Amino acid sequence: MVFANPLFTAYVLALAGLCGLVMGSFINCWAWRLVHGESIVRGRSHCTSCGHELAVCDLVPVFSWLVSRGKCRYCGERVSERYPISEVVCSLAFIAIVARFGITLEALQMLAFAGILLFLSLTDLDDRIIPNGCIVAAFAVRLLYLFASWAIEGIDIGAALVESLVGALVLGGGVLAVSLAADRVLGRESMGGGDVKLLAAAGFYFGWQQGLLLLIIACLFGLVAGAVRRERVIPFGPSIAAACLVTMFAGAPVITWYASLLL
Repeated sequence: MVFANPLFTAYVLALAGLCGLVMGSFINCWAWRLVHGESIVRGRSHCTSCGHELAVCDLVPVFSWLVSRGKCRYCGERVSERYPISEVVCSLAFIAIVARFGITLEALQMLAFAGILLFLSLTDLDDRIIPNGCIVAAFAVRLLYLFASWAIEGIDIGAALVESLVGALVLGGGVLAVSLAADRVLGRESMGGGDVKLLAAAGFYFGWQQGLLLLIIACLFGLVAGAVRRERVIPFGPSIAAACLVTMFAGAPVITWYASLLL
């Protein structure tokens, strides 16, 4: 439990889940609008098939999709399962993060990072693009967390920044070097620039040791996704994002366990 009081723990986790549902719905809308060249600040939500503006009852996360049986109430066209799935995934991620980190600065950092990961996963799936804005936002969130921790908790900001920078350089730089070599051997692009930048951001969060574990997990997820989709080229961003979430919860314990085997 996050807190000694079970009722308060349940309340906090329920609130985190609700926020995750709402945020998942918003991120889904934002990602779709970005891919399709629509403004996020202008215009109401609308059906992607007929363009009809959606009423408030159509915008309740998961519930609206279930009630309408996955169809638009106005034109009857199918509404993609990606909407309720991404909302539930975001909700579960928020619950897990709060359960793991409590109400802390680190939890806020990881909640923001999880939202960014969901956003770029959706854009990568839709249009094979990881927006540079997502990478910049990820680095900015991490920097804000480090400086806030220094100001409030008195952490060694110099050591923390060095660790993060080394992680970004080892993971991002190492993957970039390997991908450039593979490009020359294969005669085609082996990995997108967005994937490399995302891995650098992951290294900035988790350091080089957990970053290497993250890379292995991402490759495993990528192999599974490739086998399921049976496509020669698949978007790698969602696999990296999923690996980031796994590392968020299990990275440190796994590294500690592995190091104990060497002693």
